[in-house]
Amino acid sequence: MAGGEDQRLLQRTRDDGAGEPSTSTRSMDGGHIIEGRDLDDGKLLRRESPVWGVTLNSIVYMFAGMSLPATMASSGFVAGTFMLVYSFVSTYYSGELLGRLCQRHPDADSYPKLLGLAVRKGASRMSSRDAAKWSDVAVVACFALQFLAYYFDTIAQLLYVSQYFDQLVPDTTRVCLWLWLIITFFLSAPLCLVPGFSESRWIAIPSFAGILVMVLIFVAEIGVTRPWDCLPGATYTKPTFYSVFLSLSAFAYCFGGHGMFPEMIREMRRPQDFSLVLKLTYAFVGVTYAICAYLGYWAYGEAVQANINLSWPANPMNVVSISIQLAVCYYCVYLTNAVLVLNIEQGLLGDELRDGGTKAETSTFPRPRRFAFRVTFLALQTAVGLILISGSGDVILGLQSLSGAVGMTALTYFLPFVMYWLVFPEEMDARKKFWFALNVALGVVIMIGGILSSAADLLENAGGVFGGYCHLTYRYSPSSPDDPCHISGYNRTHLF
Repeated sequence: MAGGEDQRLLQRTRDDGAGEPSTSTRSMDGGHIIEGRDLDDGKLLRRESPVWGVTLNSIVYMFAGMSLPATMASSGFVAGTFMLVYSFVSTYYSGELLGRLCQRHPDADSYPKLLGLAVRKGASRMSSRDAAKWSDVAVVACFALQFLAYYFDTIAQLLYVSQYFDQLVPDTTRVCLWLWLIITFFLSAPLCLVPGFSESRWIAIPSFAGILVMVLIFVAEIGVTRPWDCLPGATYTKPTFYSVFLSLSAFAYCFGGHGMFPEMIREMRRPQDFSLVLKLTYAFVGVTYAICAYLGYWAYGEAVQANINLSWPANPMNVVSISIQLAVCYYCVYLTNAVLVLNIEQGLLGDELRDGGTKAETSTFPRPRRFAFRVTFLALQTAVGLILISGSGDVILGLQSLSGAVGMTALTYFLPFVMYWLVFPEEMDARKKFWFALNVALGVVIMIGGILSSAADLLENAGGVFGGYCHLTYRYSPSSPDDPCHISGYNRTHLF
């Protein structure tokens, strides 16, 4: 069967009388046509997300430009440049592969299901009698990777919000970081009422606008304060093998949106438009990542912190930037958890929702059981955050690196290549095989090295619950002896 005709059989999307796309799907499996379940039944999943909504959610989650100066400082200019360019090219390509897989097999509507499908097809071609068994193992393993990646990432977002609260309030306050984290939990709990990505696109609009303002302030702060005129000035020491590996998985974190791409595609009105979503997302992050990475590293050198606002004086624009980042990270607490809770709910609560759910109950607000489950899930992440935030060091970069290494590296850097090779071996020529094998090999190295280095970093900096410091050691690093502007001070500290 011709490729174009085969793809038309794989997904049939038609318009009904009201002009809304139908979401009845079909897929080919072993030569048989399998009817997909109606995703627009108003009970569990609905295809309502337009291109702009998916694009904004993708950018808001993927954007990690404010932490890139610290990532470059950890890797050094040479290794950092290589990883930035390689990550951009490789992960854009792997995103396209995920889009093709999801469109040609719409029944595999989550990342674990997609990997299970690929393993089953690959094992069947090798005449394995245990193809179904290996497929089940792959689904569980993928869910574990996805779970760990986004579980740790949500904790990082919670810690960011807590630090931003601590920076914004006066030094005399008696509210410590650990208490800010508990307050953040209670403030984040109402977000558990948002059912899925389709509804969350409206929250993504102000979040995206905030990201634009953050980048403008980033450039303005460096331009106005002129850290290159400071004494003793920025220093750039040669990175260690340990710090380079720590930065590699941090780069994986910066490009780690792929783990939720299949889940986003399943809620799109027109899944075939995902390639446009990818182009728009990478055009934005490519430009902003280059600005943040090189400008921030050049300005502050190895003194820069994962929380870039600590490198700026307490001027009005810094306060605005912190406030915006607080709001964006607050939304990302929901966004990073959405993939996990939606997948778990499909498995644990799916039967209940299909049997007794109605559109009014599930598309506007989750049922009480779903809400209770999501709040409990968030509480457990907060408890882990209490342990990490109570140490003596900056745990955020290590936490992001662990999130990037343990799951996002696999979900972004090599699993899409493995899955596509298994599902469509007939499309693989010699050059493609070399490119795919190279990405798989590099991804595995980054994953193993990143897990070891980030775990060691967290163990070194983490403490016991309610231990450690009450506030950030330095609210803004111009007050720190380690800052390049500590001796001479900033030339200008007032911006607006």
